[in-house]
Amino acid sequence: MSSETKCLNHPIVLQFNRFLCGGLITLLLSACSGGSGGSDSDNLDKVSASQSEDLVIASALYFDKRTPDGFYQEQSESDDYYVTSHVKNIDLLPLASRSGQPIFELTSNDSTEAMDWSEQAAALQSSYKQLVDVTETSLYRQFTRMDPASPEFVYLQRILKANVLDRSGVNDTYKGRITLLNMTSEDVKLIIEYLWTFTIDNNFGTAVLSSVTTETEGEFVHVMQQAKLNMSFSDSCDSIEIYEVTYTVARASGFINKSEVLKRVMSAKRIGASLEICPI
Repeated sequence: MSSETKCLNHPIVLQFNRFLCGGLITLLLSACSGGSGGSDSDNLDKVSASQSEDLVIASALYFDKRTPDGFYQEQSESDDYYVTSHVKNIDLLPLASRSGQPIFELTSNDSTEAMDWSEQAAALQSSYKQLVDVTETSLYRQFTRMDPASPEFVYLQRILKANVLDRSGVNDTYKGRITLLNMTSEDVKLIIEYLWTFTIDNNFGTAVLSSVTTETEGEFVHVMQQAKLNMSFSDSCDSIEIYEVTYTVARASGFINKSEVLKRVMSAKRIGASLEICPI
């Protein structure tokens, strides 16, 4: 068997060298020698590029880089522990009355109504948190609450603005309606990335690789390339699924619909600070 053929089946390894001062990360990729050029060399270049791409995906998952640069980020103002939630319709009902009810985030353009909902929801919690601040952004009004007995915990209640988003009727595929009168692709990107931030996907084992919005005459199309890590919990390699998640937003109605397609599956393994792409 030629050295070129052996190289195609050789696992590629990513070694992380971390320095506390500079945060430097060095990538060491296993290399092949002895190639004679021509079509075999071109094939090796394609394999190397593919494996390098797979290493980037594996690195994002194993080292918990959940979103790409430019993705929506929550801003922390201090080192306190923040608990952020959106006030939902069931939050205004006694516990005994919540079973079987549809669940969706409340929206309002009325600051007094939003304040009343915040207070009702707080009163129905197992322990009441005092209101200490009210702020707002283009997307929501925020009610900051604290328990004087545990001041290091900050509870952020949010109520979405009705002139931006309507979340009633949401399900696995329908994600609500953007109500902005003159929405732009930047608006669509912000809203979809914001909503993603508060899903179960925003946890270890999931990474958004890219997040891009395009537009046509009739709709906006937001596409996320997303990877999911399935741990084997053994010495064998883990499975990584790469999905293309598409959100379409009709210009006329603002309806947001989501679809998801599995594009491919790869295998990888973490050994200490090293990552290995496994042959399939």
